[in-house]
Amino acid sequence: MSVTTSLGNAFKSFKAKFAPSTALAVTMPVFANLNIDAGLTLTLSEILTAEAIKLTWQDNYLALEDGLMLAVERVETVALAEDKFRTCTRIYASHASYIPQGLSEYQHAMGATESEAVHEGLRTWAKMDLLVLQDAIREQPLNCTVIEMNTSAESEEDKNFRQVILGPVAHLASMPAPKKKEEHPFCPCCLFTESMPAFHDLLQTSDFIGIRLFASRDNEGKLAADCRVNGEDFLPAVEHLKQYAEKWPERGLEFRKQYVVIKTSKHSVNQPQA
Repeated sequence: MSVTTSLGNAFKSFKAKFAPSTALAVTMPVFANLNIDAGLTLTLSEILTAEAIKLTWQDNYLALEDGLMLAVERVETVALAEDKFRTCTRIYASHASYIPQGLSEYQHAMGATESEAVHEGLRTWAKMDLLVLQDAIREQPLNCTVIEMNTSAESEEDKNFRQVILGPVAHLASMPAPKKKEEHPFCPCCLFTESMPAFHDLLQTSDFIGIRLFASRDNEGKLAADCRVNGEDFLPAVEHLKQYAEKWPERGLEFRKQYVVIKTSKHSVNQPQA
């Protein structure tokens, strides 16, 4: 059964429980023309609520206490077998100050049922990607490593900092790490710094950018990589990621996946907080 079939009273009562007052209700233009799936957005709200993240419903999307606004779109469901489903969803995020234009990212997952696969994809997004977005709208990130670069400015008043917020890395390898240590052990910076030349032009802008990085190598040494910028394919980084994966020590089937955000800030993460 589709996870969006028969929302009925359960959806209505849940939405009513978390609905804002009439005075607060605002329709965000970034969500206005999207094919938002109410059932999937409900599932996301339940996942976030279980993680103690406070939210309210605003029209057809979720408004988090920190100002992030989220909505979910169904992309596809593929039944691979009677008890094996592959799903793809797309989460749209916006913030009035930091991401007024909005950005999006895909969630791919598998499960014994469609509902299980969808839930796994959204739950993984909440535990990994959302952490990055939340840190990206803070002056001082709480959970993520940050690479910071000064931008050229004629005066101290015009000075900005270009920051790369590095999310947690999903890492899987079928064999244990070799006893001999790598020259540069794997860290949260590696996926981005190894593909950094591809992002040169993006770093020169002041845009708020979400980047998905993925690299893998199978048991036979076959390389694969994928990169998306604001949810869209970004081919310039793919070859860099493959070259990086080629340098990994032999560990059988291995992949590394990460979500990062590039943003501009007036405040350095190295400045003491008042």
